[in-house]
Amino acid sequence: MTYNTGVLDILVVEDHIGDYILIEEYLSEEHLQINLTRASTFKEAKGNLSRDHNFKVVLLDLSLPDVQDSEALVTNMVGLAPNTPIIVLTGFANKQFGVKTLSLGISDYLLKDDLSSSQLAKSIFYSIERKSIDFKLNESERKYKALFDFSPLPMWVLDKHTLEFLNVNDAAVALYGYSKDEFLTMNVRDLWTKDIYEEVETAWQNNYHDKFGVTVKHHKKKW
Repeated sequence: MTYNTGVLDILVVEDHIGDYILIEEYLSEEHLQINLTRASTFKEAKGNLSRDHNFKVVLLDLSLPDVQDSEALVTNMVGLAPNTPIIVLTGFANKQFGVKTLSLGISDYLLKDDLSSSQLAKSIFYSIERKSIDFKLNESERKYKALFDFSPLPMWVLDKHTLEFLNVNDAAVALYGYSKDEFLTMNVRDLWTKDIYEEVETAWQNNYHDKFGVTVKHHKKKW
């Protein structure tokens, strides 16, 4: 199966020329257009990633001559290209470390001995798609967070079960007089005035799984 995803700019961080040629052959079988850049050391890869780049994916060998610590290599590469999927290609079958690299931000962990053109192509394609989806979700989350944080209306997030405050915005802090740290040690019941407390508590208990309409009066912090 040939993947036609446009021109693929790929950084291949590989010091062994034979492995690099094999990767190039695999990619040419599955992709119509590829543009490979090779870095044989971490220093070269850092130089490529430090400049403005259009790499769609990075293929990373863990055995580089200028970095002996594989975990440090992975961490540094993810830091250099946080928005670019990085796929590890290695000759060392260490399942535990492979799982750990995924938690460090690696998109996939492939063994060279088991590698095939179709497997590599699928990994690249899915890694690019996952990174794109993650980026969109993060952008959406950032926008909603900004709407929450900078809203002129007091807003908060409550734990559904305990009614404890999980987050409050600056407008709530300004209106009620409690600091954010103080809010996070409270639950919303602490704001209810005594004259309506029992009514609101009963309404909430009886409509726990549904919406309920009760007029709630709040008090502010007493100075």
